[in-house]
Amino acid sequence: MTDPASSATPLPLFGVNLGRLADPASGPAPAGPPGDDAAGVPAGPVAAARWAEENGLDVVTAADHVGAPSPFLQLAAAAAVTSRVRLRTYVLDYGFWNPVLLARDVATLDVVSGGRVDLGLGAGHMPKEHERAGLPFPRYADRLAELDAFATAVRDALAADDQAPKPVQRPVPLFIAAMSPRGLDVAARHGSVVGLAGAVQLAGRPAGTFGLASSAQTDERVAEVRAARAARGQQPATFDVLLQMVSLGKDPQESAEALAAEWRAEGDEITTAELLDTPFLLFARTAEDAAAELERRTLRWGVSSWCTHTPSGVPLAQVAAAYRARAAAPA
Repeated sequence: MTDPASSATPLPLFGVNLGRLADPASGPAPAGPPGDDAAGVPAGPVAAARWAEENGLDVVTAADHVGAPSPFLQLAAAAAVTSRVRLRTYVLDYGFWNPVLLARDVATLDVVSGGRVDLGLGAGHMPKEHERAGLPFPRYADRLAELDAFATAVRDALAADDQAPKPVQRPVPLFIAAMSPRGLDVAARHGSVVGLAGAVQLAGRPAGTFGLASSAQTDERVAEVRAARAARGQQPATFDVLLQMVSLGKDPQESAEALAAEWRAEGDEITTAELLDTPFLLFARTAEDAAAELERRTLRWGVSSWCTHTPSGVPLAQVAAAYRARAAAPA
């Protein structure tokens, strides 16, 4: 096998979303089996962040959606009860924010956490959320142009002489997540990490209707980012990847067939082969098998972090432990 510890690619980080809030009426949610809402990760940012740190994960993430918990309040709560995990916005819809006011929140969180913030941004993809908030939802090309300018503006605000408080990290790590060629071209300009969201807009379908990118598409997108950065004289990028699901304990074919049937019942046109091929799902019988597969993907695409949703937090923690064990084993 290829030993990651001896390769040019450092061990990737592993992260989980902080997920839903605890229900005050019923108290903390019991640990459930993989596939349940909490999947063993306790509900609420305080309990979830403690769990993530205690179980060897490196990053906790918070999404940014209307009708969901505040990302900065979640991450601030997580910061108060942890000392090691990175605190990552995953990702902020730039259209909800003002760059100067965002810089204030980012810097404050960076100070109270001792310099653990990763600022993830995106172009937004949910027009109904913008409508509910009374905010415009420009066409995609315009959103990308605005996101490009926004990322520069928030970086400048964080570095400004009159920024108060001043962040611990100078600079605060900033990355943009996308999957379209145009989106990744913008992402390639900002920061050394590029987020691969995995979702690709389905042709002829309403905005926000997505499929998952194939391995071949991911090869193409990664190559485009590398070429764009090389043409601008930038250092090569590494990539963050969102795993939409991590499933252990069953034959991968069986797991993919079950998921394909579920998605087809909801009107999605997807095949089992496509689900087995995409880098944005992970099916394996054992954590060791999954770690070997993630090692292959890490080396193929230069992945520096693998993150997932709360329901897959427990299996990803198991995979992370197996990955590190592979790295520590003699070649």
